[in-house]
Amino acid sequence: MTTKKLTKLTAEQTGRLDAWADQWIERGLCTEPADRTTFERAAADCYRYAGLRWHGNVVWVGNPFVMAVAAPTAAALIEKRAAVDGAVGGAVGGAVGGAVGDAVGDAVGDAVHGAVHGAWYRYLGGNFWLNWNAYTSFFRDVCGVALPGDLWDRDRAYGDAQAAAGWWWPHREFIIVCDRPSEIHREQIGPRGWASHRLHRGDGPAVAWRDGAALYFWHGTRVPADLIQHGWTVERIVAEPNAEIRRCAIEHMGWDRFVTAAQLTAVDECDDPANPGNRLALFDLPDRLNPYPAPVRLLTCVNASPERDGTVRHFGLTVPADMPDALTAASWTFGCSSDEYALLERAT
Repeated sequence: MTTKKLTKLTAEQTGRLDAWADQWIERGLCTEPADRTTFERAAADCYRYAGLRWHGNVVWVGNPFVMAVAAPTAAALIEKRAAVDGAVGGAVGGAVGGAVGDAVGDAVGDAVHGAVHGAWYRYLGGNFWLNWNAYTSFFRDVCGVALPGDLWDRDRAYGDAQAAAGWWWPHREFIIVCDRPSEIHREQIGPRGWASHRLHRGDGPAVAWRDGAALYFWHGTRVPADLIQHGWTVERIVAEPNAEIRRCAIEHMGWDRFVTAAQLTAVDECDDPANPGNRLALFDLPDRLNPYPAPVRLLTCVNASPERDGTVRHFGLTVPADMPDALTAASWTFGCSSDEYALLERAT
């Protein structure tokens, strides 16, 4: 068979790129229950194309966190640690960036990976990893590129398995595969393309599964469930050791409400010379809210670098209790004098 190399897209093909990506993004964000029949048929085809015996042992679980424990445990118990995904990947797929990976994989798949990282390692991402399938299927179905042998059949089998379910662990003696999420909540923070979305929900889980497993995110930062479910008290917020989660908790409460609820006494307030149009404010932090052994004050400020969606974040920083005013406190955080800080055109 003679394969003609594709060197240029036609205008009609180029015009279908966005719609093709949208089609695969919709598949990647699907929250319908997994299509078990399609998955098991396609997975069997993947094994066959990889030259491996199809065992027929498919174990369905409700969420990927169960997989993180069950799959490697099962592999160890049967004393066969070699998983199939390397062979399957070599036979039918790879990885490539694109709009599908940006809208689905970065926002959702990375979040799940971060939640189970270290607990498992031989897995395939299911409907969160459809960027490769979106890429190859465009050449197959839109461009009509011809490939020798059964390469397109292999590609189709892999794509069908990925799109039909959530994450899966293929092993020589079994597959453990999880359901798709029942809910996915994101916010768009930039134009179509790289890092265009992030997970966010202010009144419930950002990603949830039908068996009750869930992940909670506040504007892209993973936070404890009770922060979103119930909100934190001032005491709980101040006690949080992670500064980023602490910031999220105060944003969730609202900075004005936090200052009032914490009964903070204002020490000083001024314009921020290094961040024009914004204010610096210095407060005394009562001993009951101070997590440190020495007295501190709280400086509130606005980040000079906007987020991708154009919004700017408010921050609260603890500073030594001997800071006499807001400008001195802000200068201290930059390791410079007040005069030097005032000359900065923009803090970054």
